[in-house]
Amino acid sequence: MNLQARLDRVLPLVRQASELALSHFGKVQGHEKSDRTVVSEADELVERLLVEGLQRRFPGETIVGEEGGATGPLQGPIWSVDPIDGTSAYLSRLPHWGVSVGLLVEGRPVLGVVDLPLLGETCLAVAGQGAWMQTDRWGRQALRVRPWSEPDRESMFCVPSNFHRRYGAHFPGKLRSLGSTVAHVLLVARGDACAALMRVHLWDLAGCAAILTEAGGRLETLDGSPLNLLELLPGAAPLPDVLASSPTGLAEMRTRVWKRAQGS
Repeated sequence: MNLQARLDRVLPLVRQASELALSHFGKVQGHEKSDRTVVSEADELVERLLVEGLQRRFPGETIVGEEGGATGPLQGPIWSVDPIDGTSAYLSRLPHWGVSVGLLVEGRPVLGVVDLPLLGETCLAVAGQGAWMQTDRWGRQALRVRPWSEPDRESMFCVPSNFHRRYGAHFPGKLRSLGSTVAHVLLVARGDACAALMRVHLWDLAGCAAILTEAGGRLETLDGSPLNLLELLPGAAPLPDVLASSPTGLAEMRTRVWKRAQGS
């Protein structure tokens, strides 16, 4: 099955998952997991819908979910799902959260769908076919990272909420934390943010990685090492600090951002 056919099967499923998430919006509470991240009943219900839907559409292929772990061996095509990326924002009734599904082949992101239902935006990518955003108001728009230029006071750098405790930076512009990894990476892919910094698992990046790549961006570790997305599975290795930007922006941002020695 070619990638476009896979996208045609996955997109309605993601939108169905978004409708389910919306039906519980403002009606559920969260609780803290052992890793100190937050989960809600809505996360679990949405992930179950996504996993069962992918199993029907692509029988025998591996699926990795945030709440349910992996179904199948970590080889061949691997689907990774984040039922609600930005659960804390979701529980706080903020708009920057989304449903994310990505496909990896030999560790390379080749397809991504991220739906931000409260913003009315769906971002998609297929390897070799570019990345685009679909909205009700503006229709289809191609996505492209911003060519690097010297940051000024209006430049945006998306960071995690604990940035002040774990990192330092010489950056003249605005630091923003919206509570969602996919929202941060998509802002880079759209050319609205010059870079984003994160420390996340596979499911946080699988959907938006293909979108960023097809938009001309790249993911690398903060120390400049190539990023293997399969190393972001729980227990596979210590999670690295990851930068998203244009190829030139990655090198420039590494001179501006550092990890504090006491960071954990």
